[in-house]
Amino acid sequence: MALLLLVAVPIYGQKQEVTTADYAKWSSIQAETISPNGKWISYVLHYDYGVDTLFVQNIKSTRRLVFPKCTDVGFSNDDKWVTFSDPEKGLALYDLNNGNTQYFKDAIRHEFCKEENFLAILNKNAVSDYLTIIGLSTFKKYIFENVREFSINNSGILAISTGYEVRLLKPKVGFVEKTIAQDDDAGFKKLFWSSNGEFLAFLQEIKDQQETTKNYRIFYHDSAIGTNTILDSRQTEILAMENITTYGGSSALRFSDDGKSVFFNYISPELESKSVPYEIWDSATALEYTQNKMFGDASRLPKIAAWKPESGGTLKIGTIENPKAILTANRKYALCYNLLKYEPQYEYYAPADMYLKDTQTGTQQLILEKQSTAVGMMGGSPKGNFIHYFRNGNWWAYDIVKMQHLNLTARLPVSMIDSIQNDAGVPAPYGSPGWSSDEKYFIAYDRYDIYLIDNNAKQTRRITDGRKQKISYRICLDLYPVIKKPSQDEFLIRKFDLSMGLVLQAIGEDGSSGYYKWNSNGTLVKLVFGNSGNSRLIKAKNTGQFIYIQQTASDAPKLIAVSMQKNKMLFKSNSHTRKFNWGTAEMISYKDKNGNNLKGILYKPAGYIEGKKYPMVVYIYEKQSQEINNYRVPTEYGPMGFTLSNYFLDGYLVLLPDIHYKMGEPGKSALDCVLNAVDIVKRMGIVEENHIGIIGHSFGGYETAFIITQTNDFAAAVCGSGLMNTISSYFVHSAGIPRSNAWRFESQQGRMPFSPFDNWKAYEQDAPLPNAVNCTTPLLSWAGKKDPTIFWTQSAEFHMALRRLGKRNVFILYDNEAHTIVTPELQKDLTIKTKNWFDYYLKEQKETLTNGIP
Repeated sequence: MALLLLVAVPIYGQKQEVTTADYAKWSSIQAETISPNGKWISYVLHYDYGVDTLFVQNIKSTRRLVFPKCTDVGFSNDDKWVTFSDPEKGLALYDLNNGNTQYFKDAIRHEFCKEENFLAILNKNAVSDYLTIIGLSTFKKYIFENVREFSINNSGILAISTGYEVRLLKPKVGFVEKTIAQDDDAGFKKLFWSSNGEFLAFLQEIKDQQETTKNYRIFYHDSAIGTNTILDSRQTEILAMENITTYGGSSALRFSDDGKSVFFNYISPELESKSVPYEIWDSATALEYTQNKMFGDASRLPKIAAWKPESGGTLKIGTIENPKAILTANRKYALCYNLLKYEPQYEYYAPADMYLKDTQTGTQQLILEKQSTAVGMMGGSPKGNFIHYFRNGNWWAYDIVKMQHLNLTARLPVSMIDSIQNDAGVPAPYGSPGWSSDEKYFIAYDRYDIYLIDNNAKQTRRITDGRKQKISYRICLDLYPVIKKPSQDEFLIRKFDLSMGLVLQAIGEDGSSGYYKWNSNGTLVKLVFGNSGNSRLIKAKNTGQFIYIQQTASDAPKLIAVSMQKNKMLFKSNSHTRKFNWGTAEMISYKDKNGNNLKGILYKPAGYIEGKKYPMVVYIYEKQSQEINNYRVPTEYGPMGFTLSNYFLDGYLVLLPDIHYKMGEPGKSALDCVLNAVDIVKRMGIVEENHIGIIGHSFGGYETAFIITQTNDFAAAVCGSGLMNTISSYFVHSAGIPRSNAWRFESQQGRMPFSPFDNWKAYEQDAPLPNAVNCTTPLLSWAGKKDPTIFWTQSAEFHMALRRLGKRNVFILYDNEAHTIVTPELQKDLTIKTKNWFDYYLKEQKETLTNGIP
């Protein structure tokens, strides 16, 4: 026995070192799904160096089907069929019982109908458009020629448009066609059913060569009596000077809950105007030139209107005075406002005065002044009786019926203001997912916990106890359906039936994570929680079966099923890694100069030897410690030329420090936090102090460039798409937004809550370019010439400054790339150049550079 042990130990310890040639062995799990009844899962293994492969796997038997190169899985409601896209054969319909497969080469859209158990497939080829219907119970196939679009209602009836005709197909009578609209002038499109399936609305384009903006008629079909009612703006007094348009929302037509009203968008027609060879940028306009051209004329903005086909009445909801409108869930009211009211201003989202308008009568009243319109600052309840909003550090609700404002969180002993986001601008909340489905409770978050607040603000119930253990609980929103399809003019509202409990995501400050089920009796039941990364939870539509991904920094992602608190591993990726040495990750703690407690991730190299010192690369970008359990697949194909596993697999320490910002000093804050984190690692005695490099991209690129003008602690640096001149960047007009960057500094990531004219010196002190004279660190910088976010000229300015000062810098400009690199061969090029740069300066591998160029 002793002899066996002596032999076994060295064999077990003899793991291989990962080389660049080995990277091709690694894959990542992507696009995982679960079938409605929880019997099957699917996932794709993505290979940077090879062909992606789709797997469809039975949860119980672990039977696994393999489909190379295929994607886009969809399961039928009874779990008997699966569709997927084959790049060579087209849409595949696979019978999960017997393995029979049908292919549809020209499919462009398909949809299962659970009510009548059929699959509808829209096909398009060079010759024609056509619809194929497969009866999944009868195996009958129906083909309808010249079909351009289709829509299925909640009872399985199909509406189809040929462009010249709209027809109904009823499965119960063998899909016999019934024409409900016909016109040789064509133009029928955008088929929409009411939620009850009784009414169909669609558009017909009006041919008019005089105008550049398209105009449409609206058809309203009552399927019970078989009649059409038509709205034509040219024959409607209130719309006589307007066009009905599809522009401005994700849904061209929407119904009221009872289907008796239709909501649509209208816009003033735009006549042809002569182009001129110049632009006039006027400082007196409310908006900057490009935005003023797009949004400055309220008549050119799409606005909502409501039409009652039964009475013929039409009401403009959005108007010239208040063009923007958001409908409540029941669509009885709309919040109307004008985003130009307080322009010019320097938030990304302008504040506005909010008017509540009755969509039946048109009466309105002012309910809020100068309210933030930023994402997450306002919302609506699921029955449409309340508007909630965040203001002055509290959540408020406006009771539409009682016409009262209620402060919902004033009595809470905790802050609702997000202290983690750490940006400039209006204080943002930790958030709210919305209301219980019966509207009895408003749901709010603080830093750690979830609160149920009754709608009269008299009672509050905290349903978690995260503060004690420093665990943040949030509702797992992906598991809860959106009540109505969200669009630009409707609140995104999810259904939370508290009687059914809630599935919660839990994330600890130490990197632990998982999921819990909160029950209506107050109990909290663990589904999974531990010192690992547990994420991407998906629930089967019709059962209590879940799947999720589990991983750690040194354990490759696994796909796990959980039901009734029982876990079953379905698939473990990259099983070959047991043959290789791998790095480890640990959390470090430190403080900034203001005493804020911070964390960072320290990756130790594969085959780490206690007492040995290693070179180190510091990767910076705001807060990163939450990623401690992320498994990093080694690859040369990354959008920023840096994959940290490439480094800890090649003898490097890698440090990811968190940064906390003092407003007005973003660069100095980064310098302080990074140096304090590096100092912690130095005290461990494991780093070669003269061989430490630093790298960052975008805002991290700005921080990197600034840091190396303030300290000579770093032997080499790499900066991608960095902002170098804060003053010129503040005033530059970005085509990608399109607007100047003033908002980015004063109310967001730039963290300068004042203009340069208020404190010019502060902008200069925290900018790389004015401090370039102090730089002693060799810098490799890069940018994309088509970057709309941070112009490449920023990096070029810094390069020219370093060149003039005789400082070491190599600047790479990629002609056809933008903010990140998307072309695979150029991703590899940048990855190699970056690694060579660090190897040269941190490992002193002089052969990695040729004539000073990586």
